[in-house]
Amino acid sequence: MINPAAAGRAAILLLLTGCTPPAVVATPTAHSVFTPNPLVAQLESIFDEPSLAHARIGVQVRSISTGEVIYERDAERLLTPASNQKILSGAAALETLGPEYRYRTSILAGGETRAGVLNGPLVIVGTGDPSFGARFHDDPVAPFRAWADSLRAHGITRIAGGVIAVDTAFADGYLGEGWMWDDLGGNSSSEFGALQFNDGLIDLDVFPSSTIGQPGVVVLTPATQFLRIVNETTTVPAGGSSSIRADRTSPGSFVLRGTVAAGSQGVSRSVAVGEPGLYFASVLRETLREQGIAVEGPPVHYSQVGLESASINRAFPIFAYSSPPMREILTAMMKPSQNQIAETLLRTVGREIGGSGTAVRGAGIVDSLFAAWEFENTQLRMADGSGLSRYDLVSPALLTELLLRMDRSFYRDDWLASMPVGGRDGTLENRMKNPPLLDNVLAKTGSLSNVRALSGYLTTQTGERLAFSIIANGYLAPTAEVDRVVEAALSLIATSR
Repeated sequence: MINPAAAGRAAILLLLTGCTPPAVVATPTAHSVFTPNPLVAQLESIFDEPSLAHARIGVQVRSISTGEVIYERDAERLLTPASNQKILSGAAALETLGPEYRYRTSILAGGETRAGVLNGPLVIVGTGDPSFGARFHDDPVAPFRAWADSLRAHGITRIAGGVIAVDTAFADGYLGEGWMWDDLGGNSSSEFGALQFNDGLIDLDVFPSSTIGQPGVVVLTPATQFLRIVNETTTVPAGGSSSIRADRTSPGSFVLRGTVAAGSQGVSRSVAVGEPGLYFASVLRETLREQGIAVEGPPVHYSQVGLESASINRAFPIFAYSSPPMREILTAMMKPSQNQIAETLLRTVGREIGGSGTAVRGAGIVDSLFAAWEFENTQLRMADGSGLSRYDLVSPALLTELLLRMDRSFYRDDWLASMPVGGRDGTLENRMKNPPLLDNVLAKTGSLSNVRALSGYLTTQTGERLAFSIIANGYLAPTAEVDRVVEAALSLIATSR
């Protein structure tokens, strides 16, 4: 039996070694190229909402069975997609790597073991596994606890040379191109890498002190010494304000300011820490020590010792750890719109298919994939995998074409299962709670300041399945108003077909 992922990789490699896909110049279309009909006229009226008069709105709706365009409005206009970018990176990962693909993390010994002592460091070589942490495990450090058992099984109860993190699989840094500086440190824009833990996040819970005027009590999850906290919070009398601000002063340091009211349940914040490889090594070292494996020396990033060091260059495998399969990782990205996984997937495609773990190489593979599929519309600028970048540009026409292609994919079931369901889960859990959209929309959301996007699949009341993409840029209306317009349009289509 032919492996579809292998076949896809072969087709892409032929393109990569052959020619570069021709550039396509996007030309915006008129609002609708079809003879007016009642549905088109009604949709035009919806999208001409006065509160969105100055917005740039691109729309395309197509029949899945026939490919017919049901409605379009500036469908080939290049727009900022926000997290609709994940449709591109997710589809590329699924098609080229396959749903069974697993990341492999290697645990190496940087010296000989005698009498239970590893006379050298424990060297951890990552390839981008995004599954370490609370998103995949009830106990975020469960894999590390299992590693302690494996080390004991290999006769190691003491590590004399500390833990060294090697995260060279990705070659373009820890942040995406075009990410806005004032988003950094937030829980949606944490750093990512070939070794990463807990989405690059640490949860801060600040509880009131038993004494008014004293600093609040800070609890970290995971409990790690990697994060250094300067606690400038104050406990105020019951009924007062509970509001905490966390300001990052360095990759592993925060100043907490604000107040927490006595008798309250406290305040919770998720903060993004830097240096993902070192964060990984720090939590691993702490967990091993908790599990009875003595670890001497601090956690170290490979850049501090150099890849040419004897302890790294001569390290040999002890065991390896495999991630959950790609189908689970894809769902963990698409349902909640997880940015770090998206960045990881794009770079993994670049490394596995194109030989370089960079976003640029991953984007090149996406271009080649679309050429292999003979897409007519290839309008695209792919600066990152998540959609956080303002440099990203894509057209609704390209997104619907990709959605149609994925509905015919050998991996269709895995693809559809990854999508948020209207009114039920993911980023659509609190939207589309009523018919005709409840349970009848499978779609990826997208949101940045003045950007709102929704692309996916709609099942009408007659059972017809449609692919759609709606992207709004440059509006000043409240986001809820944009959502209302989008859902009004989808409801009309669902009840008119």
